[in-house]
Amino acid sequence: MPTEFPFTFPSQFGNELPPDSPYGPSTAYGIPAVAPPLGELVGDGMGVKFTNWLASSFQGLKTGNNTTECPDSERHPMAALQYMRNKSDVIRASANQRPMIRLGDKNLTLVAELTGEMSCEYEELAADTGQARYVVRYENWIVDYIVNRTRVDEDLHLIIDPTPTERDWRTRWGGKIHTINVQRHEDGTSTVELIALSMREHAKKLLFAANPFFAPELQIPKMWILPGPIKTVLFMSMFVNLARLFVPGLSFITNAFNPAAWLNPLGPESLFNVDPLNWPIQVAFVNPILDTSRWGVLGATWTDWHSATMDLLKDAGAILRCYTWLDEDADSPHEEMQDVIDVLPEGISGPLTALIRPRRNCIVFRVEDWSSHEGPSGTPFDGLLNTIGVTLDDLFTSVFIDGDSGQTLDGSPLFDIDNQNPLFATLLGTAPKPPKVVWRDTQFSAIVSATHTLHKGPVKTLMTGGKSPAIVNELITFGIKYGLSQLSTMINAAIGTFVNTAFEMPGTPGLEELYQGQLSDTVMAWQRLTDPVRALWTGDLAYQEHFERGSGTAYTLAGWLTIREARYKTRAYRSFRATVRNGWPWILDRDARLGERTGWEFDQVIYVDQIMALKRGWNRKKPVLSTVSVGDDQDADDLFARGMRVLQSIYSLFGAFLGEGTLFG
Repeated sequence: MPTEFPFTFPSQFGNELPPDSPYGPSTAYGIPAVAPPLGELVGDGMGVKFTNWLASSFQGLKTGNNTTECPDSERHPMAALQYMRNKSDVIRASANQRPMIRLGDKNLTLVAELTGEMSCEYEELAADTGQARYVVRYENWIVDYIVNRTRVDEDLHLIIDPTPTERDWRTRWGGKIHTINVQRHEDGTSTVELIALSMREHAKKLLFAANPFFAPELQIPKMWILPGPIKTVLFMSMFVNLARLFVPGLSFITNAFNPAAWLNPLGPESLFNVDPLNWPIQVAFVNPILDTSRWGVLGATWTDWHSATMDLLKDAGAILRCYTWLDEDADSPHEEMQDVIDVLPEGISGPLTALIRPRRNCIVFRVEDWSSHEGPSGTPFDGLLNTIGVTLDDLFTSVFIDGDSGQTLDGSPLFDIDNQNPLFATLLGTAPKPPKVVWRDTQFSAIVSATHTLHKGPVKTLMTGGKSPAIVNELITFGIKYGLSQLSTMINAAIGTFVNTAFEMPGTPGLEELYQGQLSDTVMAWQRLTDPVRALWTGDLAYQEHFERGSGTAYTLAGWLTIREARYKTRAYRSFRATVRNGWPWILDRDARLGERTGWEFDQVIYVDQIMALKRGWNRKKPVLSTVSVGDDQDADDLFARGMRVLQSIYSLFGAFLGEGTLFG
C-alpha cells in the first residue's frame, strides 16, 4: 500500500479520495494524485490560464498635485493638455487590443482562457442573432477537451471580452458553440473551427405562452395580450414566461402532462429558482413609472420571443439585447433597480446593492430604447404622446412632406433615412433629438467604406384589384333579380288577361333565380392610380404600369392600402450604409453602442440611423479591426404601413376583449 502523507491539497481541487480507495491517497507531497476538474484549477474562477494581465500591477499616472486626476488647466495648461492627450491615446489603444476569449461549460462556468488562435471574428446584431468564428490548430491543448472529452449533446459556450483590462457585461460577447469543424488540409495541417451563435439566439427558442399559468393542454384565454409601454410590456411577459420554466411550483403545473420535465422538481437547486436572480436566464428589471418607450400591444399564442417582438421593437426604435453576466462583474445588470436603490439612504442602499446581483453566471435579456424621443414629463405618458405623434407622422407627414427632418447640426441639415419628418411629434414635444455621435466625411475621416445609393426608375401607374366591393356586387344582384321578378309579374298579368282568370305561367315565379352572380366582380373590380409627380418628372420612357396583388378587392380601405404599398415599393429613394474604424474618434461600446442613433456625413448632409451591427476580427497577420455598420442595407418598411400596424394592434386588442375570434370566439 502507498505510504500516507500528512500533506493535503487545497480544497478547491475537489474532495479527497476515501481512505479505503484502491488508488491510495489523493495527494503526495502536495501533488494531486487525481486530476481535478478542468475549471477548478484556478481559485478565482478564471479557469485554466497561461497568461497574466498586468493592468492591476501598474500605478496610476501621478500629476503635479500627486493625484491621478487631470491637472488644473488654468495653472498647468500644458500638463492638462498632455494628460488629456495621453489619456485619449490609452483609451484608444485599449479599445483595439486583442480581446480575451474564454471557454464556458454547459452551466456557463469558466473552463479556460483560449489562446493561440489562427483567426477569430465575432459580430453582434441589433435585430437578430450574431455569430462568432474561432479557428485554432488541432495541436492546441484545449482541442482534446472540446472535441473528445465533451459529449456531442453537451453545451459549450464562447465568451469574448473586447477589452481584457476592463471586462464588463455591457461590452462582453457571449454565445453558444453551435458547430465544431475538425478539418485536415491539403498541406497536412489540421485545424479546429468553432462557430458560435450569440446568446440572443435564445430569443428564438423561448415562447410566449397563451396562458403561462396553465398547462398547454388547458389554455384559457387563447391568446396572451398585453398593451402598454414596450419595455414594461416585454419585461412583464418575459418574466412570467421565464417563471413558467424555472419556478418549481409553476413549472410543475405547466408540465403536468410532460413527465420528462419532472426530473428532480424538488431538488435543492430547483428550490433556489424561486429567486429570479438565481435563474440561468434572466430579464433586466424595468421601472414602469419611468418607462417612456412607445406604447404597443403584444399578442402571442406560443410564439417565439424574436418573432413576436420584431415589429414592435423596430417600430419603437428599440432593440432586444442578451448580455452575458459573470460573477467577476462589478455591478448588477438590473440597472433600473439599482437606480431605485440609489435614492435610498446610504446605510440601506449598500446592503441592497449586494442583494440585487445575480447569484450565478447567467444571461440577461434587456429591452433598450434608442429612439431618442423625449417627452415633457419623464413618465409613461411621454410614451403615449410619442406613439400618437409618430403614428400621425407615419400616416400623413410621410405622404405629403419630404424626409428632411428640419433639424441642423453645426450647420449641416439632418436627413432621416426613414424619410420621416417629425411634424406631429414636434408639436407634441416628443421629436427625436439630434445624434451625439456623427462620423464626419473629412480628409482624415474614420469611414472605411460608404455606399450612398440612389434607387431610381419609379413606376408611373399603379393597379390592384380583382374583386368588386361587396356592396357593388350586392347592388348588381339586387337590381337584376328585382328586374327579373318584375318581368315575371308582367308575364303572369298578361296571360291572366287573355283567359280572363287567374293564371300562372309555369316557371315564371323562379325567373329571378336565373341570375347566379354572372356579373359579379365586373364593375369597379380594378383600381388604377397615376402618380402626377412621377408623370411630371419621369419622362416619356417611364415605366408605365405596376400591379400589386394585395387583398384583391378594389375601391376599399384595403385597396387604397395596397395602392399605397405599391407606390412605396416602386418609389425612387436614397439609402446609405457605412463601415467605420473604431476609436477615430468614437470608441465602440463607450461613445456609441449597438442600436444607438448616430449620424454620418455625405456631401455636407448628415444621414441619421441606428447602429445595426458591431464586428471585430483579427488573425495572425492582421491586428484587431473593429467595424460598425450604420443603417440597414434592406429596404425600410413603409411608414404608412407602420402607422396602420399600430391601428391594427389597437383594433385587435379591443376585438380580443369583445371576444372576436382570438380570445373566446
